[in-house]
Amino acid sequence: MILWVDKNTFATTLLEDIFKKRNISFYTINSVENFSYLVEDLKPSLMVLDSQTALENLEKLKLQYDSSEALRNLPVIIIDDQGNLDFIHNKRGTLSRPFDPFKIPDIIKFY
Repeated sequence: MILWVDKNTFATTLLEDIFKKRNISFYTINSVENFSYLVEDLKPSLMVLDSQTALENLEKLKLQYDSSEALRNLPVIIIDDQGNLDFIHNKRGTLSRPFDPFKIPDIIKFY
């Protein structure tokens, strides 16, 4: 399962359709305000985190990251990494916008 964290609901709705057509489990949320329980419950294999979404509640993200072993062990790909998320030590790669949403499943499968 892919957990995608991005406030851009237009993009995540499109991505969700693309992933589901490929029979890849996909769950999206639009905030990092209170999501670590989802990592515990859903047990995703990868999280894609939009840096702008993360920066809106950076302190809450840091608190959740520090308190959740599952989150600290989850591989993360960061969209448009600006270097503000250096505390995330389990980063496996980055994506830059704009990207072709139809190519994303093939790109992230290498992570």
